Amino acid sequence: MQQLFEELAEGGNGLNTLTRMLSLDDTELWKGALVGAAAVLLLTNDQVQDALFKSGAKAKSAVKSGTDKLKERVSASSVKEADS
Repeated sequence: MQQLFEELAEGGNGLNTLTRMLSLDDTELWKGALVGAAAVLLLTNDQVQDALFKSGAKAKSAVKSGTDKLKERVSASSVKEADS
């Protein structure tokens, strides 16, 4: 920060120091910014939200169906063992 103030005091515009401080040439920063911006755009879009909720509901239904089938198999194997 001191370098920024010194550059400004000497009549500079402070952009060189500010650029170094923020590491604007850092590719990871820009990747993160792009991913964040894309996430915001997608998650604020009503159509995308509807699709995500529908996918979530389908996944929940599939998991419930799978657990119900598993319970039936466990129950059937318990009955077979009891009969033996």
